[in-house]
Formats: sequence, structure tokens, C-alpha cells
Amino acid sequence: MKTILAVAYNTFVEAKRDRVLYSLLLFAFLMILSSLIFASISAEQYNKIVKDLGLTAISLIGIVISVFLGTGLVHKEIDKKTVYNIFSKPVRRYEFVVGKYLGLSFTLLVNTVAMGFILFLIVLYTELRHGDFIRFYYGGNYFMEFFKAIYFEYLEFLIVIGIALVFSSFTTPIMSLLFTFFLFVIGRFSGDILIFAEGVKNRVLRGLLEVIYRVVPHLEKFDVRREAVYGGSINPELILYTTAYAVIYASVLVFLSIIIFEKREFR
Repeated sequence: MKTILAVAYNTFVEAKRDRVLYSLLLFAFLMILSSLIFASISAEQYNKIVKDLGLTAISLIGIVISVFLGTGLVHKEIDKKTVYNIFSKPVRRYEFVVGKYLGLSFTLLVNTVAMGFILFLIVLYTELRHGDFIRFYYGGNYFMEFFKAIYFEYLEFLIVIGIALVFSSFTTPIMSLLFTFFLFVIGRFSGDILIFAEGVKNRVLRGLLEVIYRVVPHLEKFDVRREAVYGGSINPELILYTTAYAVIYASVLVFLSIIIFEKREFR
């Protein structure tokens, strides 16, 4: 466990030094702050625009960070030949893979909390300024649903990191990027795949679509922005189920990455 934490810490430190990471975070903060400008255009849309645009910014930037940094987690060490130095020490391959995953997951946690805190301050400012109007127009503040929406977005990041790690374990960053993005898009529209499969008459094609539906991550489950923006209830059962789904799916992806990486030969 000590070795895994050491790899995770080094991954976190390396991620902090990445200029792409800071550029994306700056872009996210600018998007969140710009929500106030867009909201000023239409008074009755204050709550919707500030929350919706802000949550969308956090989701977009988190996914981009997960994909771009995740696809280079393993290959970067191989490309720089540092993997030989790492494995010359008492570091097992599974400890390396798990540590890499935990390190980037913690990086995303810190970034998500930071972006969420900035957005919450903007939302709080907006709702204090227009409190009576918002309570009349929307029926409440829904702060708890707001925080739950950010939590759900982070769970989605954990799965995307796992997907990127799997592809990073056996192919180049470019191919990993394409495969991860492709699987992410399918996961976001997995519900539509099932609907499409039900209308297909060809049994082979329908069976293939059903297999794809059951294998790909159902990332649409993590989108609860509507409840956070317009009001609604995100019950504890949904939180528990979604958390368990994310943890189990991410664990399977990490385990698959370990199996692939254990069989890989370095030259």
C-alpha cells in the first residue's frame, strides 16, 4: 500500500506541473465567471444560466483532463524510459497501475472541488442578490442538488480515467485518445443504443447492439444537472446506486488495465 501511495503522490505532483492542466482550469474558471455575464442578459434566467453553464463547464473540463492526462498515464513513462527505473525498484506492476489511477483521481478531485467552490460562490452571490425572485420563479435554491450534481460529475470522471488507463496500457496516446473519446460518446448515449436496438429487425445486429449496451458505461446516469438547475429530488437510493456503479465499473477497468500491463513486454 505504501508503494501505491508513493506512485499516486508522484502522479499528482506530475499532473500539477502539466501546463495543459492549468490552461484547462483557467478556461473553466473563465466559463464559470462568464455565466454571470450571460445571466445578466435575461433576469428570469439568472438561476438557470449560472448553474447550468457552470456545471457544464466543470463537466467539460473534467472530462478533457481525464482523457488527455489519462491517455498518457502509462505510455509517458514508457516513452521516457523511466519505467525501467521504476521497475528496477521494489515496485510491482499492479502497484504502478493502481497508483497511477489513484494519483490522477485525486488530481481530478482537487480540481473538481476547486471549480465547484468557485461556482458555488457565484451561485450564492446570484441567489442572495435575486433571492425573492428565484424563490418565486424556481420555488427554491436547491443547493443540495447542486452539490450532488458536482459529485455525480466526479463519479463520471473516475470511469473516464479508468477507460483512458485501459487504452494507455497497450497503445499510443493518439490511439488511446481516440478510443477513449469514442467510448465516452457511446456511453453518453447508451440509452439511445437500447432504443435503437429494440427497433432493429435483424437479430444479429440487435444482439450486437444489446451487447454493446451492456458493456459500455452508462454515463448518462451521472447527468443530474436538470435537478440541480430546475429543482428536483436526487434521493439517497440513486446516490448509493450510482456510487456503487461507478466504483465497481472503475475497479473492473483498473483490473483490466493491470492484466494488460502485466503481459506487456518492454523493449
